[in-house]
Amino acid sequence: PGFNLGYTLGSGQVFRWGRDADGWWKGIVYNTVFHLRQDGDSLHYLASSTRVPTYLGPMPVSAFLEWYLRLKASPRIRVSRDDTRLRAARQKLRGFRFVRQEPFECIISYVLSVQAHMNLTKQRINFIAKSFGHPISFRNEAYWTFPQPHILASQAGIFFRRQRFGWRSERVPLSAQHVSVILKKIECPTLDQWRSIGDELKGVPGTGVGLKVGKCIDLFSMDRLNAVPVDTWVLKLAKEWYGVKGSDAKVCAWAENRGGSQAGYMNEYLFIYYRELNAPTLHDQVISFCASDIPSPELPFERVGAQDQNQI
Repeated sequence: PGFNLGYTLGSGQVFRWGRDADGWWKGIVYNTVFHLRQDGDSLHYLASSTRVPTYLGPMPVSAFLEWYLRLKASPRIRVSRDDTRLRAARQKLRGFRFVRQEPFECIISYVLSVQAHMNLTKQRINFIAKSFGHPISFRNEAYWTFPQPHILASQAGIFFRRQRFGWRSERVPLSAQHVSVILKKIECPTLDQWRSIGDELKGVPGTGVGLKVGKCIDLFSMDRLNAVPVDTWVLKLAKEWYGVKGSDAKVCAWAENRGGSQAGYMNEYLFIYYRELNAPTLHDQVISFCASDIPSPELPFERVGAQDQNQI
């Protein structure tokens, strides 16, 4: 109850999910293919495996989905009486959750996302997976796992430049190299160890993990729900709605202090709501509330050719 699958997977936080024409959300996460569909309070699912590998250890599929989608972790945000915009934003986004993304894939995804629109970033991530990951065939569709750090670390920046990754080309292998060196000493990194890796990346020149990307990684994969990524939209809403002006770092500190342990949710509500009100075109909006049931333009699989369903 109170969970919205479309808002969660269609919000722009994840890159390897898409809503197919048949109404199912389809994606590949933690080396496992999932098809998901919400019907009221029921979540129907199909999965390519019965257990899912995570940094907490293998999980049964139903337990994994509860954890990954935070089905039992509804955000609790206090809103002052006079903050009508935050109240409206929270109501609009009711049911939205931050998913627990796989850390390394999240790192590379957000390194690639800088100054690139959503569909282009999805295309680049899908290209990396198809080029270096392992194929999984599921229900007449071909998916690819995300490659391990040492695989991407072995690639030269020129390879990605040939694929028109632009100035991001060197950042992908550099980030992967840093992670790969650390993981040689750690067989199965825990969440705390992944957090340390992410924190170290913020201080490594050339990786592309600056303030905004670092906060995205913290929020979307490191379970740091107090993190606030700041972009031009957040700067605009902070100035226009709350009279807060200054650098990205200043606005970030203000938002995190204001929101406390749930600052990430508070910021996401305002960010999505502000863009919904002010984005010049539907393409620029994060969630299309008026077209939320249409198929996604970019899907994480290729077709190669009514089966059992489960629900939780």
